[in-house]
Parts: sequence; structure tokens; C-alpha cells
Amino acid sequence: MKVNYPNPSITSNVTHNPKFQSHGMYFENALNKSNDYYRNTSKAIIYKKPTPIQIVRVDYPKRSKARIIEAYYQTPSTTDYNGIYREKYIDYEAKETHNLSFNFKHISNHQVEHLRKIDEQKGIAFVIIFFSKVNRVFLIDIKPFIELFKQGLKSIKISDLEQIGMEAKLGFVPPIDYLQAVDQLYFSHQNFDK
Repeated sequence: MKVNYPNPSITSNVTHNPKFQSHGMYFENALNKSNDYYRNTSKAIIYKKPTPIQIVRVDYPKRSKARIIEAYYQTPSTTDYNGIYREKYIDYEAKETHNLSFNFKHISNHQVEHLRKIDEQKGIAFVIIFFSKVNRVFLIDIKPFIELFKQGLKSIKISDLEQIGMEAKLGFVPPIDYLQAVDQLYFSHQNFDK
């Protein structure tokens, strides 16, 4: 008798919707579901940051059917997520790649600088990367990320992240247990005092 066990992959564990087929939407949806779980279980309070936009024109066919017709980005957004975990401020940027390495061109200098400033103020600051080709998620603290960034490398390989990062466990509830990786990276040896 054949038994089909559930597959704890990011793409199999989220709502299948055509809008999630590109631009890291499966990954973002899985992170959002994970953050919902963390909030609902009082483990952490972490939210996706809204992108600041300036509305220029709105169509009002009915008050309840108002539509934004034209808008532009007010300022470059900083990072994707922020909140509080274990009495510490947490801030991170989420990225997805379809390769076996993450290219530095996919993160902005102002995002790296923002995370550096969070780290400088003793907050938890990292980049979380989903490698969709192999269904693996890694966290890398902003300090080693910046060191690699400054070395003039074009990308970070999975093999690098296996050495200097922390792999997040994929599952069902939550889909990405990245706080378990945060615990190992920041709290396991109480090396958080930097």
C-alpha cells in the first residue's frame, strides 16, 4: 500500500494562487503564515512592513469601491519585516533565489545599511534567503553578510551559508520555523551582547 506523506515544502504549504507564481510570493506567504503563528502563540510579534506610497489619483465610482489609479513610492523601503522577539527588536530582509547562490545585486545598499544600524543598536538583524531550487531557507546575520558583501564577491553560495548561517526548519505549523534558527544563531551561547 502506497502512503503519500505530506511534503513540508514552502510551495506545497501555501495557498495556490496565480499571483504567487513569481517574485517570491510563495516565500512571502509562508513567512506571513509563520508570523501569524508566532503572534497567535505569543512567541513573537513580527509583521510585514508596508511599502510607503504616495497616492496621486483615486477613482471613486462608489465610496465602497474606491480604487487607487496612480501612486508612486515615497521613499525606498528599508526591510521586509520587523518586530519584537525575546525582548529584542528584530528586523530582517527576505529574499528568494532560483539558483544555488544568492546574488548580492538583489539587495539594495540602503537595506544593508539599515540592517547594519539595527545591529549597531543591539537589535537582531539578518537576511533570510529561500533557495527554491532545493527548498532550503537560511538566515545570515548582517555582520558576516556585510563582510562577504565588502569582499567584492558577486554572490553567497549555499555551502557558505551552511558554514556561517543557520538553516531554518520547514514544516507545516509554522511553514518556516525561522525563530528556531534565530535562537541558535543569537541566543544559544548568549553571544547576543556582541
